Amino acid sequence: MRPSPGPAAFRPAHLLGGLSAGRLVVAAVLLVLLLSARWYEETIYGWLDAGWHYVCRVLPAAAALDGAAGSSLRHLMERPHSVPAALLFAAGYVGLCWGLLAALLPPGEGWRWGLRLYGGLGLASLLLLLASRATGQPLLATLASRLLHMLLSPLPVMVLVPLLRWPGAQNATK
Repeated sequence: MRPSPGPAAFRPAHLLGGLSAGRLVVAAVLLVLLLSARWYEETIYGWLDAGWHYVCRVLPAAAALDGAAGSSLRHLMERPHSVPAALLFAAGYVGLCWGLLAALLPPGEGWRWGLRLYGGLGLASLLLLLASRATGQPLLATLASRLLHMLLSPLPVMVLVPLLRWPGAQNATK
């Protein structure tokens, strides 16, 4: 039988909230990608817009998608980019945030909380946008735009991780 380490023993897992080294490396890589996505946002949009224009030249029917969603979504996004480029950027950014939640929260919890948070914010934005269309109230569309901007920021991750990690870290040190 091995003796258990004393209270003064160095336990890095407890210092890091019980995260393994592998999860910390994945979280660090995802964090760098997340921050780089915001830092080089216009460059990424340029690549995505160029790719979409190429698709529209090869498949002229694809241009109808951009025209159908066009002006209302561009106004909602407050950006002059094509709708497919904005949707691809948003999907990639939310995917990085979701992966970061999965890496930093206990196994399985990150995916569930990410689905609740991002799904809830996306659904609320969609409902506000539909209500704005039905009632003609531009204030509802502005609110939907603000929710989407919050969705595409690191704020949800910055709030959820400490909120959900601290109770576990406190219990692990007792």
